[in-house]
Amino acid sequence: MKKIDALNNMSEELSNIEPEDLLSTVDGIPLPPAIKKNLWKSLGRLVTGLVDIPVAYLESKAERIKGETVALNVFRSKVAEKASDEFMEDEQLMNRAVNYYGSKLLKEQLNREKVIDKTVEELKLNPPENDTNQEIDEDWLDLFSRISETKSNEEVQLILSKILAGEIKNPGSFGPKSLHTLTILDQKTAKIFQNFCSVSYESEGLGSSFTSVICEPFGGPGSNGLSEFNLNYSNLAQLQDAGLIQYDLNAWREIPPILFVLPFKFGNKEFCLKQKEEKINTSIRTKVINFTKVGLELRKVLQMESNDSYNEKTIDWIKNKFKLE
Repeated sequence: MKKIDALNNMSEELSNIEPEDLLSTVDGIPLPPAIKKNLWKSLGRLVTGLVDIPVAYLESKAERIKGETVALNVFRSKVAEKASDEFMEDEQLMNRAVNYYGSKLLKEQLNREKVIDKTVEELKLNPPENDTNQEIDEDWLDLFSRISETKSNEEVQLILSKILAGEIKNPGSFGPKSLHTLTILDQKTAKIFQNFCSVSYESEGLGSSFTSVICEPFGGPGSNGLSEFNLNYSNLAQLQDAGLIQYDLNAWREIPPILFVLPFKFGNKEFCLKQKEEKINTSIRTKVINFTKVGLELRKVLQMESNDSYNEKTIDWIKNKFKLE
């Protein structure tokens, strides 16, 4: 009986969270109804494992909540009994297993809850302007939960929280491939990607349609043209292997001058140029490196910096090439 009690007690400790406790986490956040529902659903999946708990509570379905909770406890009890039978012959083995899995479960729970805490803070800092008409996908949440529980690094947890907040506000913003990439992204590759994003062009008014790295002023990236920015060919190849940038390092785009007359950024630094009297209206073919869809999605949640050397050389080139000032 001691073995059964030990496993049952551990299970009860990990699941002893009431719907009221769950909902109190989001009290005071002025979120539109559908987005708040997505947040409750996410809280349920990552904290209790039961997606419907917060939603059912919201809809006053107390009996349904009780039924699910009782069913889950019965399931845990049966698992504990089965485990006890298996361990009956070797108590030391049972103790080691309980310690191992107990520690693992607690760590995973802690990681998931830290991600949720950071998600709530992100939604407080950057609340949505409009409601959504979409519900967050349960399969996506399952995958996200499994990834979150394995990540104890605070920087990674922060990225995950931004992804979850983005998905809560606009379901479908981050695909499963982006989540999978996070699971295999090592620290070195992440730093290279940060360097790459810090010299990338973006104009918020254009969405991500022109987001890329302009490499025309520096020569071919495949010939180490961007090496002074820690983006030599070897580093770019790592980003390609990670699925963050496209494989064609000789790509080009027809870029109109308006892209630099509208407010734009290189990394996190904003610029806005003006047209001269002697102006050109035609687009100019320009060498760029393009992001993949996964790269664009992860770029949105990355803490970007800016590279003054890149900015200075590229702005001078733009002014000369596109007749701007």
